[in-house]
Amino acid sequence: MQSKISLFNKEMVLQVGRNVGWISAIYFLALFFAIPLQIMMIYSSENYRNLMPVQRLFDFQFPIQFIMFITVPVVMAIFLYRFLHVKQAADLIHSLPIKRQQIFHFYTLTGFAFLIVPVILVLLITVIIHGAYDLNLYFQLEDIFRWAGIVILYNSVFFLSGVFIAMVTGISVVQGVLTYIMLLFPAGFTLLIIYNLGLMLYGFPSDYYQIRNIEYLSPISHLAFLEGENISAKSYFIYSALVLVLYFLSLYLYKKRNIEAASEAIAFNGLRIIFKYGVAFCMMLLGGMYFDAMQNKFAWLIFGYAAGGIIGYYAAEMVLQKTWRVFGRVKGLGYFAAGMVVLILISQAFAPYEKKVPALDDIKSVTYANHIYIHQDDRLAPKPLLQKETIEAVRIFHESILKNERINEQKMESQESALFIYELKNGKKLVRQYTIDRYDYEPLLKEIYESLEYKRAHEPIFRINTGDITSIRINKHFSESPLTITDENKINEAFEILKKEIEQEPFTIDSYPVGNQSTIEIMSGINNFDHIELKQSYKSFIAWLEKNDMLEEAMVTPEDIEYIVVSNESIKEEQFKEYPEEEITNRIMNDRNALKLSDRDHVLSAIESAGHGWFNESPYTAIFVYKNGNYKEIRTFSDNHVPDFIREYFKEN
Repeated sequence: MQSKISLFNKEMVLQVGRNVGWISAIYFLALFFAIPLQIMMIYSSENYRNLMPVQRLFDFQFPIQFIMFITVPVVMAIFLYRFLHVKQAADLIHSLPIKRQQIFHFYTLTGFAFLIVPVILVLLITVIIHGAYDLNLYFQLEDIFRWAGIVILYNSVFFLSGVFIAMVTGISVVQGVLTYIMLLFPAGFTLLIIYNLGLMLYGFPSDYYQIRNIEYLSPISHLAFLEGENISAKSYFIYSALVLVLYFLSLYLYKKRNIEAASEAIAFNGLRIIFKYGVAFCMMLLGGMYFDAMQNKFAWLIFGYAAGGIIGYYAAEMVLQKTWRVFGRVKGLGYFAAGMVVLILISQAFAPYEKKVPALDDIKSVTYANHIYIHQDDRLAPKPLLQKETIEAVRIFHESILKNERINEQKMESQESALFIYELKNGKKLVRQYTIDRYDYEPLLKEIYESLEYKRAHEPIFRINTGDITSIRINKHFSESPLTITDENKINEAFEILKKEIEQEPFTIDSYPVGNQSTIEIMSGINNFDHIELKQSYKSFIAWLEKNDMLEEAMVTPEDIEYIVVSNESIKEEQFKEYPEEEITNRIMNDRNALKLSDRDHVLSAIESAGHGWFNESPYTAIFVYKNGNYKEIRTFSDNHVPDFIREYFKEN
């Protein structure tokens, strides 16, 4: 007959306390330092009134809180179930006339109590401080209780994850490692799958999916964002359900676990196969991801897959066999390799996915962008295109990309993303992403970019209400005193001219930025700034600045330049522009064959034609010497933009 002895007695609680009580004490001290002590220190200082209102207690020493939240529960689980991983201790505990479920309930619940007591103590101390210092202006009592609830919830997730892993392994070190792998696995594995699908399927929008809330798939990365946002009700429900599942699944595995599994890396035979091939598969994906990012060549991609798979397979075997002498086990590796070859071949059979372009009559709207954005409601996100003519232009462009499939990106002169987001009339969404060379699609891009609908959908200036603008500031290159326009009439005039300039601006395939380097900041609403480049082609706006005597404050003019020295030394010495900036300046200034410009018309032409910065492909390098502080700047002239008098000079010399 089984004994009715209960583990829930004073002596057993004290024994567990001696094993894990120190963890609880350290946890309390860390949280006390991070929150109550910080509040008291701030309040007792002379500048306590500078304490800003906070929406959550995570704002106090969040890095310390974060480290405690992700380490203490896992360490607690490791030390609490250490007896499962030591053969003598396992034999002793399981020789007692007590059911396993009683043992599990006692250790898990006692450990959980040691984990939440520090949180409750900090909660009570903070409540007392809040009342004593009357801190209602800075945070409310419900903020304290909300903090405690979130912390206990995350502690439960991390702690039960550690308990669950304790049941499937027989080594404490492996328990710690596997616990964090398990917690990070959903986000990490999703990232690996998305990235590698982007390699296997032409047009798969891997970048688009990578930035869409993958961090919320892992409680660790999700917790990292709590400093700036609150947890949602949906997350509360998911984590609470996860805690219950982990608790009862851990209990089930504990009942099935053999005592002899102590010191085994994986306690269940069935899980060993999953562990071995799971590690090999993830390492294979990681290897492909790494070598594609580093080399971006098909041969290196295949090497990355092969090397990652082999390393992962043998690393898992070493863990399982507890020895490095595993290289003779090639049979399992052969099975894995065959399975991966079949998987890759299957992925190549998705031709309908790769060739899919919606019919015009099926499209409700399409968003085209040359960059990846997070959310459609972002201020800078492009708006969908609704007009049939524009949608058809985007479709034709998309079809043209598919005809040029698998371009060697290493030879691209000018890479650019092409993101297509189709909203279909049946409510579905189709997203594709490509990397293109825009020089191959100049006529098609010109038709899209020059359409009025596209400009109004993409340019931030068209989303600003004139009445909301409080000021327009123009930042002149190298000047520390920007031109600020606050007069309402002038703001309205400038704003209307800028909109017309953008509407009439022709599309250029050349990405080489030339001319003026001033930027325009339009402030509207509360802390809303929209930035626009003041391009040399905005002739009407430049004329308006000159008419209102603002030109010299807004743009670099010949009056700002002492002289310009131009050299073509980069033609003679290919690696010239790889030298440090100071050495480039000295060499050009001392070049006897260099051309010195001081005539106003020549200087003006140079200002309007010079590129921003210096580039290896530009044959003419110039030093602009400013009158203000003798400031020197390196700029370049490309073959397409160099003034004729500079070109002729170097032909003759």
